[in-house]
Amino acid sequence: MIEELILKISIALAIGALIGTERERKQSQHAEFAGIRTFTLISLYGIISAYLSQLYSNFLILAFMGLIIIVGLSYYRSSTREEDIGITTEVVALVTFILGALCLSDQGLQIAPIIAIIITALLASKSYLHHFIRKISEKELLNTLKFLIIAFVILPLLPDQNMGPLGVFNPYQIWLIVVFISAISYSGYVAIKLIGPERGLGLTGIIGGLVSSTAVTTSMAARVKETELLIRIAVFATVIASSMMFFRILLEVMVINSSLIPLLLVPMLSMGISGVLLAYIAWRTTSEKKMDTDFKLQNPFSLKPALIFGLLFIAILFLSTIANNFFGSAGIYVTSLISGVADVDAITISMALLARDGVSPDVAVTAITLAAISNTFVKFLIALFFGTRKFGKYIGFIFAVMIALGIISVLFI
Repeated sequence: MIEELILKISIALAIGALIGTERERKQSQHAEFAGIRTFTLISLYGIISAYLSQLYSNFLILAFMGLIIIVGLSYYRSSTREEDIGITTEVVALVTFILGALCLSDQGLQIAPIIAIIITALLASKSYLHHFIRKISEKELLNTLKFLIIAFVILPLLPDQNMGPLGVFNPYQIWLIVVFISAISYSGYVAIKLIGPERGLGLTGIIGGLVSSTAVTTSMAARVKETELLIRIAVFATVIASSMMFFRILLEVMVINSSLIPLLLVPMLSMGISGVLLAYIAWRTTSEKKMDTDFKLQNPFSLKPALIFGLLFIAILFLSTIANNFFGSAGIYVTSLISGVADVDAITISMALLARDGVSPDVAVTAITLAAISNTFVKFLIALFFGTRKFGKYIGFIFAVMIALGIISVLFI
């Protein structure tokens, strides 16, 4: 019992020290009322108060009110000396007390360190967050708010049951998939907003590939048409972004139906890793390492692309089910090749779901690979017809190697 209590107190002290370390780093820039020692003591104060509340009722509430008074007086004193003073540290001090108190219970002991890490990360990333906020347009903010309402308010209200022809239409499941795919794209979109294309074409290509590798390919093709001096670095960005698609597919399948991962690893990694290696060779052989980029990426949290993806997903899921019922695996393969031209996410999710409902895992993995190959070929056509012939030739050679490896891996499934 004593050993367990000592462990909980130690974790509470560590939480206070973690948050206090970050706050003390900012004291050279701002007049903060607390550093590592104070925050450690506040967290200790929290767990001691929680312990004593078991012996004396309402002690925790009184202790917290006492801390509020101390923090309030400190803020008042600081505000009289500073014209522009924030209240972040004072609020975090109160939260640290609560985290310390949480450490006394077994369930709270699991949650408190996670919350402490999140808080510290938010505090440490202040400049990045402010930079990001300044770069958000009003339209992007409104689109995001609209989508969040639909995702977290309307989604729980949708019926979670199969309905419609062939029983493939599940409103809750379908919209949940839309939210999931949009969240992946949005994370990349936010990252690009944070780092800015000027921070590095390689990193921008990687993150841009999570949002839309087709958009990156189109952008690079346009830049090459302006000047062929940038052709190799454009090849690098295009191939890197396209390679990210295969890793994105693995992530989607891992979440939807992880049983397919052992079979899917070989084709996806063979195409993805070969693309990264060939892109690196293109990077090493170019003298020009920089390019001013301006990717025209649409906000994936706006309603229009989300609704379009939802309708496309329903159509592909329905067609794949019909193809499987009437034409077997051959019908699914044809559907995958056609679907991959427009969107690889929809057919990937459809196959992952159908593999849980009776479609052979081998057929599902082959269909996903064929869709990825089809989508890669489309990006080659974009490079060829929207860029220059030389750019298309480079992209065609690299994509041919990637596609060949994908086909070979499928033959051994």
